[in-house]
Amino acid sequence: MTISITLPSGLGLRDWADQISLDLDPYGAFGRLDVEDQWKNWAMQFVNNMTLKENVPIPYAFDNWREWAERFCQALE
Repeated sequence: MTISITLPSGLGLRDWADQISLDLDPYGAFGRLDVEDQWKNWAMQFVNNMTLKENVPIPYAFDNWREWAERFCQALE
């Protein structure tokens, strides 16, 4: 299954997070990121979603949201 989602290039965290929630709407109801420094907690909703691929990277393994976001996009290809 290939899922087309917005890449994080050129976007800030909250803008990208809002867009990803829209992109992935067909796969579940995803919450908004309201507090940027809690992005790892927000990202776990994608790991825990059973309709997405099983190889979604664990955000707690990353220090930088953009690195995680790039790996997340690659995992959904």
